[in-house]
Amino acid sequence: MQILVVEDEKAVAHMIAMVLGGPAAKVVKARNGWEALIKIGATARPFDVVITDHRMPRMGGLQLVRQLRTQNFGGKILVLSAHLSDEDIRAYEDLSVDMMMSKPFDFDELQQAMAVLNKKASVLAQA
Repeated sequence: MQILVVEDEKAVAHMIAMVLGGPAAKVVKARNGWEALIKIGATARPFDVVITDHRMPRMGGLQLVRQLRTQNFGGKILVLSAHLSDEDIRAYEDLSVDMMMSKPFDFDELQQAMAVLNKKASVLAQA
């Protein structure tokens, strides 16, 4: 599994990578949506999951997800944020993100979210 973590707070990105990385999962980090798009374009193997913060400099999560959808990104998308307005939530729902989580979160919650996303992915692959 290949995971892209898009987070401008280095400590948060590092902790997510430590929790989710391992022999079965390669984690790549990007500091904002713009950097994420560059990394997505440069990788030979598509990312299975993009975990993105909502508020970031240069390009935030909502703009990133819009770009991913126009590029027909086939992986799962998890949005993390401390503050999402009702309008932001509707926008993400309209873009069919797979999951949204509030910050702060604990890492057990993150692992559970990844398990749910993996289960959805395997069900879709069998269909």
